Amino acid sequence: MCAMQPAAQEASLAEQVFQRYQELLRREDVQAVLPAVLIELRKPENQPLLTPATITTVLDDPDILKTLIPEVSDEFVTLLREDADIRTMLSDSEVQTLLQDPEAIDELASLLEIEEAVLAPIIYERYRLFFQREDIRELLPDVLRILKDPRTQELLKPATIKLIAEDPDLLKILVPEIEDTFITLLKEDADIKVFINDPDLHTLLQNPIEIDALASRLTIESSTTTVRITPASITSPDVGERLTISIDIANAENVAGYQLTLQFDAAAVRYISWEQGTYLEGALIDVPPKIGTAEITLASTAQMASAAVEGTFLTVTFEVVAVKTSALALTDVILASGSGVALPVTTQNAEIVEPARPAWDVNKDGVVNILDLTLVATHFGKTGAIAADVNGDNIVNILDLTLVATHFGE
Repeated sequence: MCAMQPAAQEASLAEQVFQRYQELLRREDVQAVLPAVLIELRKPENQPLLTPATITTVLDDPDILKTLIPEVSDEFVTLLREDADIRTMLSDSEVQTLLQDPEAIDELASLLEIEEAVLAPIIYERYRLFFQREDIRELLPDVLRILKDPRTQELLKPATIKLIAEDPDLLKILVPEIEDTFITLLKEDADIKVFINDPDLHTLLQNPIEIDALASRLTIESSTTTVRITPASITSPDVGERLTISIDIANAENVAGYQLTLQFDAAAVRYISWEQGTYLEGALIDVPPKIGTAEITLASTAQMASAAVEGTFLTVTFEVVAVKTSALALTDVILASGSGVALPVTTQNAEIVEPARPAWDVNKDGVVNILDLTLVATHFGKTGAIAADVNGDNIVNILDLTLVATHFGE
């Protein structure tokens, strides 16, 4: 007697719809718009709209969909208006039933093997200022890496995420690798509570491709703002003359204030004064500068963040006390956002270099006089690469003396 074979498992609604319309769903133009449309349709606030009667009305007048769900792309509305195959699919009662079931929508998206991140750029732009917080940048990439683990993915259902938002300690039980610092933020930080309760984030956290895309954006954007000394190389004027440098910002966003220390070589230059630049806008609050022997600390803030991407924070003027190579360095640079949060920043330093002196200024003191003639005379007849070899022919002779004499007094 033959053993009974188990009955074949019935295909799910998403599998049935996928099999029926697979060719259409894999069309390049449909794939280009469908992922974002499915995200919008599964949102709780849009689900009540997806009744058969409303879908029929939308098929009669596709522009109505844009009125009901403004976030749906114009390209999809055009497909609804012009493509008979799309209209046939959406007229199917089983497709209409699927669209009223968020889990079935998720399953269909999975069957389509959508490999391009759709939600990550949306989430990143929505919470851009939140992602710029230093504590979030330190913690979130590791958290996302842990959450994309296949074992963790099985736990990340919307209902579970909602429970975690209500009781963050539950996340530590489910995923022990999560840092305690992140759990504390979940409990105490208002911004992260808003973030964790976003339904679009819940959808993103169930898709490793989207998680990777968001983590990548956080990594790429982590240190794009630069504060630098300009110019990067400054030729020193003569002793007693002045030189001015600017401290500039580039690739900036939402910067409302700065604090920085500029270090210099007191044996080369002496601090004279500073002036506010044009980057910060409106009425400014300047903190009195703290002036040391070889450094100056400056800080200013505005009531509103600057809209500029780049500009000049300030200029600093020095007096040259010795013509020599020396360094200018930025330390302890803090950029403040409009909400008073420290922003990530990189710095670029500069150097003061000695001016190139003509060969006939043998002692490099900036003037050609009897001292230079004496040096050449002292080394007369010597060979090799020495300063007294003015014309560079590896021998000190009458030709070198003549060159110095020709430029005497310059």
